[in-house]
Amino acid sequence: MVEEKTSIQITPQTRDRLFKLKFRKTYDQFLNELCDLYDEKEGTSSK
Repeated sequence: MVEEKTSIQITPQTRDRLFKLKFRKTYDQFLNELCDLYDEKEGTSSK
């Protein structure tokens, strides 16, 4: 099964910062983990 993907628009500076943070993960994995951390902090969940 192929997962559907979308694109997001970010500046080159943001892309470079994300690249440094995501170490050995895909952007999708990294951003999902970031969303999970935010949900935990805010006491919400989209799952």
